[in-house]
Amino acid sequence: MSTRRACCQAGLGWMAGLGLAPPARATPLRAVGSQFARIFEGSEGQAPKGLAVDLLGQLFGDSLRCEWLPWSRAQLMVEQGEADILIGPYRTPEREGRMLFSVRSFYSDAMVWYARRGEEARWSGEFGTLAQTPVAAVRGWAYGSRFERMKTSMNQLTWVQSVDAGLLMLTKRRVELFAANDRNCQPVLQRLNLTDAVARCSPPLDVLHGHMAFARSATGEELSRRYDRAFEQWLRTGSATELYRRWGVERPVTPS
Repeated sequence: MSTRRACCQAGLGWMAGLGLAPPARATPLRAVGSQFARIFEGSEGQAPKGLAVDLLGQLFGDSLRCEWLPWSRAQLMVEQGEADILIGPYRTPEREGRMLFSVRSFYSDAMVWYARRGEEARWSGEFGTLAQTPVAAVRGWAYGSRFERMKTSMNQLTWVQSVDAGLLMLTKRRVELFAANDRNCQPVLQRLNLTDAVARCSPPLDVLHGHMAFARSATGEELSRRYDRAFEQWLRTGSATELYRRWGVERPVTPS
């Protein structure tokens, strides 16, 4: 097996008790994703780990394999039916035209601007004030509808390839604000020893919700329904409570 792949851990005792255990498959389902701190972590040569890996392991057991890929490639593989599940995308109108999304999100993020500590007032909550302000955001990320509407009016917006790159540009005064979220930024700030140099601004740009996504096909529709049923049942279990606690991710509201 490739070192970039790992069988999601089995945890199906509660599923069997509910009559939801998945049928055996000759070919395992393939779930793909990229670097989402605490949700899906990995890199070239490393087996992925995180909340999503353990969650899918408890839903599907060894009938599913998780694989780390660059984000653009992971999306394309699900769209083209070469992979079965895309892990963690925010639900946006543009993406809904290309993929099917789970009914319920499994995590949420507040998207915020970061500034050098003491300079948080550079963000007032109004995009109109940023027309000539050097700012940065990560290429390929979704930041919410307000950001999408206003990004063309930000005349000094720079797209970067990673959180690391954006935070380093900020601390080196190449930009005044960097857009991201705490879940992804905090581990990088700690690794780069920048926790005292950078602070988040208020209010948030938006709150976005992370889902599982599937191919727009008959097979994808069947799998999305199967996932939705299993996830709703799983959220009511002690296994769900423990998993969210273990990874330090806020769980969605339990269905009534």
